[in-house]
Amino acid sequence: MAMTLHLEHGSRSAKLALHGLPASKPKPKLQQRSAVGEVGSWRIANGIQRQAEGFEALRDGDPELDLALAGTEIDSDETNPAWFDAAASEPVPIGDFADIDIVFGPDGEEKTRRPHLVRRPNLDELHPVKLGKRMPMAEALTGFAFKQMLQLAHTDGLSFEFLRDLAADLAQKQEVALLGAGPKGNLPLVLREHGSAYRAFLYGEVDDAGRYQLLLLLS
Repeated sequence: MAMTLHLEHGSRSAKLALHGLPASKPKPKLQQRSAVGEVGSWRIANGIQRQAEGFEALRDGDPELDLALAGTEIDSDETNPAWFDAAASEPVPIGDFADIDIVFGPDGEEKTRRPHLVRRPNLDELHPVKLGKRMPMAEALTGFAFKQMLQLAHTDGLSFEFLRDLAADLAQKQEVALLGAGPKGNLPLVLREHGSAYRAFLYGEVDDAGRYQLLLLLS
């Protein structure tokens, strides 16, 4: 599924499509079959009313199945996780807790605790992603380890010219451009909710027929 990138360069900005590179070889479609037909995977209820029974009763007893419930499919959109206090005498769901990150040192000792940082995507914000410092292509490719690579694509004629000109400029100068998000264009890029923060570079090339390719290199 394509993402949207709000990109600014010079005096122009555009909302562009951002997606993965096409696979060189399509993944083979695996299909499981049995003697009676195709085999699939679904989450279903087992018919045991666990929420109505205590822990001791479930452990020591032999509860009967609820035949009206057993076999019904579970919709992931209608389920929520529940957390329990392992130290409580009677396990009951709790809600008054906070996510924290615990940092350990090389010796395994706890160093500090801090609130868990929740990152939000910043590709398509009010302030567009900006091109910043440039560096020689060879320096970037040898100085950074890239974890992921995505491709920019135009959505109309104007964005085609915008991307083609940008790719031609980078290719002619043999440079890559550092990208930054936020009002000042100095923040790392976050692609997805709760995702990682990436240092991002833009690489471009244009062939003799005028076809461009712009790649987002994530480090």
